[in-house]
Amino acid sequence: MLWPVLLNTPREPWWSLGERVTTRLRWLDDPELPDDLVLRQVVARASTLFDFDGQPWAQLIEAGDLRAVREADHLGGDVALDGCLGFDAYLRLIGELPVTVGIVRRVQVVLDRYDRGIDGWIRRPDDVRLTDVPDTRPERLRGDPSVVEPLPDGRPELGTMQFLSPEQYFQTSRDQLPAQQWQARGFLVDLDVP
Repeated sequence: MLWPVLLNTPREPWWSLGERVTTRLRWLDDPELPDDLVLRQVVARASTLFDFDGQPWAQLIEAGDLRAVREADHLGGDVALDGCLGFDAYLRLIGELPVTVGIVRRVQVVLDRYDRGIDGWIRRPDDVRLTDVPDTRPERLRGDPSVVEPLPDGRPELGTMQFLSPEQYFQTSRDQLPAQQWQARGFLVDLDVP
């Protein structure tokens, strides 16, 4: 079965098309993706995961050879889930968690549309564009290449450098920025898990 995996955090090694990957995953109940990109009513088996003090902290979700951690609930049994999988670099530190093995069938960059606001960019919920790429290298996480942000007026003279926070940059160049732009947020990977 193909499982969508949202990769929002930088990670190494990168995943490439056709590559076999072994990873620990997290179930995301609300991945902030449009409805057509989210799984609905996926039936899985849940068991309780306990922390080092013996207290329940999450569920282990299992569907076929898929294994994922879900922190929204602690109860065991059969569950029907909405959402998708996500990569969490911190899960690799928990050695006793089982892994999922799958083949990367598709990699897409997730771009969100933003409107220019008074104090910063305002994300449009559910306005997402996907672009196919061959792998998950961080340099592929660029925003819309057709938008080149201009330097603000009153820029420093050549040979000097001025560091601005994102808020300062936005305030100084707001009127020169486009009314809308696409910003890359991460990758959506189709992982084929038997």
